[in-house]
Amino acid sequence: MRSAMDALVELGLARAKPGHSDQLVLPDPMVAVGALIEKVEDEVLRQVRTVADTRAELPRLVTLAGGALDKDAGASLDRIVGLQAVRERLEELAFFARTSVFSIQPGGPQSAEALRASESLDERALRRQLDMRVVYDVAVLDDADNVRRLERLLAGGGQIRTTQTSLSRMIVIDELIAVVPIEPLNSERGALIVREPGLVSGFLRLFRSTWNEAEVFQGSISPADKAEATAAQISIEDQVLLRLLATGCTDETAARQIGMSVRHLRRRMARLMEELGAASRFEAGVEAAHRSWI
Repeated sequence: MRSAMDALVELGLARAKPGHSDQLVLPDPMVAVGALIEKVEDEVLRQVRTVADTRAELPRLVTLAGGALDKDAGASLDRIVGLQAVRERLEELAFFARTSVFSIQPGGPQSAEALRASESLDERALRRQLDMRVVYDVAVLDDADNVRRLERLLAGGGQIRTTQTSLSRMIVIDELIAVVPIEPLNSERGALIVREPGLVSGFLRLFRSTWNEAEVFQGSISPADKAEATAAQISIEDQVLLRLLATGCTDETAARQIGMSVRHLRRRMARLMEELGAASRFEAGVEAAHRSWI
């Protein structure tokens, strides 16, 4: 009993009665719960700032450690041999992705192993609200497991298109790094990690051309299901951003509190407004509240 009383006092939901330490006084429930919510929000915001500070330090730490992103620093081309080594490098690159992941996946349905290998990468990109676009060979629609995966990507906010045109496998991250197979017809041999701007821009042009000519995959997911899936994917950082802007914070103040640049904050807000179907930030706040995002 005593531990329960102490817990209520610590949470601010009760206070000791003056002169009677074994008795509690209960404040107004609305005031007490409101204070508790503010305490939780402060803790969430503190954690978001900590994460943002840590992420800001990652490039420097990786450089010092000779880690994933800056491995072979200064080299415009990195050769990775073996399928498992490629998957591990993709995990590393995906961890540092900031804005987008574009990919072209040729061939028919993917194997169960390939689906499992890509699942964590997909979830990470969607959870962080990256611009994720994938073009598949239309033959992928012949397999029920593959179609279900595409529908999950679609529900989470990814964009999927299919085509009957012959495709060249590639992944482009943040429009800065391209990953292409060493042998186009045998991706298990390994991959080339390309950072040379002139080459990456060429891969981007090819991706955009393929994307523009491909058919949009609609899936069989209802708007309600898609809204529910999207709500599940929204990050704590985006929730804090929406909440700060809803209280009237300027972009500069919100960016400083969250720990990101003003430019990145505005890009993120534009993406959230598009997701919410809002023409203004006020409308975005109303719709976000309606969806219980804030």
